[in-house]
Amino acid sequence: MPRLTPATEAAVRDRIIRAAVAVFAEKGYHQATIADVVQRSGLSVGAIYTHFKNKDELFLMSCDLISGQSLEALAVRLAPLTSTAERLLEAVAYYVETIDEYEGAPGQVGLVRAWAEATDAPQVRAMLVRRREQLVATANLLLHEGVARGELPSWLDIDAFARGFLGLLDGQLLQRIEAADAYRPEEALRRARAVLDVLLLAARAEQPAAATA
Repeated sequence: MPRLTPATEAAVRDRIIRAAVAVFAEKGYHQATIADVVQRSGLSVGAIYTHFKNKDELFLMSCDLISGQSLEALAVRLAPLTSTAERLLEAVAYYVETIDEYEGAPGQVGLVRAWAEATDAPQVRAMLVRRREQLVATANLLLHEGVARGELPSWLDIDAFARGFLGLLDGQLLQRIEAADAYRPEEALRRARAVLDVLLLAARAEQPAAATA
């Protein structure tokens, strides 16, 4: 049997991971099985185990895909924008757009299952921490640029704001689950933009007294 090329191997691996993302999103970690991934991917059991040791590794890789797949695409969308306001609002809009779905696969809402497993799975927790730090680094860069341009307040605690705002954004994932069929992306975007509007209006404001204590 001829050996697969590296490109084909990568394509097979990606196919398996994307199938796992869909299976875990539908059934959850505990109910999902390797057989489900086999059925969804259309590959053999042997093909699955050639690339992944077990269900735990597949779950971790599926979460990694969800958490990291959109950062490069976001950079492309931000590149032509010039003002800090435009970039921040576009980043928030992109986050909301990828809550339910990203390129035909389940979106960030699937990470809620990862948080549920993180207490007993150090490797999942490490993945979530890695995701958080990547997002914080991106947010910090945007905010630093805004301060340097005078478009954001010079007294802004950039790291604290980035982490706090990302916490609010991730809260949208829980609200999406709570809302079920009543969920409206435009409402999630409106809530997130309301916080950014306050930040953007604060560029010429005095530093709050509480922040100087």
